[in-house]
Amino acid sequence: MLERQARTNKKAFTLIELLVVIAIIAILAAILFPVFAQARAAAMKTIDISNMRQITMAHNMYATDNDDHMPRSNSGGYVGCWGCGPPDTVPGVVMMPYVKNEDVFYSALEPWGKDKMRIIRDHASDMGWNVNNLTAAQRLYALMVRSNVGYNYLFFSPWRNLPQAQGGQTSYSLSLGEIGNPSATLQWASSIWWRLPSGQISGAGNWVIEAPCDRDINNNVLKPRNMFVGPGSDNSGYQYTSGWCLNTCSVANYWLAYGGMWPFHNQQKTGTQPGLKDGHVVAGFADGSVKSIWVRRTMMGCNPLGTLQGRVFDKEAYIWDLE
Repeated sequence: MLERQARTNKKAFTLIELLVVIAIIAILAAILFPVFAQARAAAMKTIDISNMRQITMAHNMYATDNDDHMPRSNSGGYVGCWGCGPPDTVPGVVMMPYVKNEDVFYSALEPWGKDKMRIIRDHASDMGWNVNNLTAAQRLYALMVRSNVGYNYLFFSPWRNLPQAQGGQTSYSLSLGEIGNPSATLQWASSIWWRLPSGQISGAGNWVIEAPCDRDINNNVLKPRNMFVGPGSDNSGYQYTSGWCLNTCSVANYWLAYGGMWPFHNQQKTGTQPGLKDGHVVAGFADGSVKSIWVRRTMMGCNPLGTLQGRVFDKEAYIWDLE
């Protein structure tokens, strides 16, 4: 009898008490979830910075082993285009022995980078390769040509369109001694392959990125491109003819809006065009240092023209050129 009475005297939660508990949990969640999201974003950026640091170290080791000459953006040997396959090589291919990790070449926030077979199939389809019978060279090439580590090719390894007997679609090999201020010269930055009409990125990354300006205020082509473009050159130079398009693109989400770079981190919507965002790119500099910088910082000192290469009006602020 006493035991039964004790049971009946136990109090249950009232509805108001239950609602109070739920409200407290909701408040705590509202406070903590943004903190967790910020912590995750910071962790992803830290991973990308670490990966880029490995890239810059591998680059310097490669240069040391090759008489202080840097990797070519494209070594040549493939007839008809750049980035189309072996025997051509791209920087990631020749640097792989120093990195030994394909994942280093992909951003932690790159959805395609988590499915390498998707990247390989997509590039094999573009090239007309038999995806079921790829060589090891084709597989590695597909992954490295679609890496999220874009090379400042206009200044570090300008493309050259030569007769096939002289290398065909190839590029110049820069030496370390040609860089005027390595600590202030951008060499690598996070990149994308393409942007869909929705504004989403697609196809993983791009092995090269396009500088916003390649000429000074007087329209003189900057070195070393002046050896291949303009008066007194051999006119073998080649580049993406659209340049940076920013808000001048006929397609709002064109992949060259930031020269192929992509601000994976700290994104902020800017302007009125869908999919156009400002944020941080992870950048590697010629001295081996790595920074997370606002994408708008990368165009300081120059005026991108949209359809052609822009003009540098402040060489001290401009971080792409070698001077």
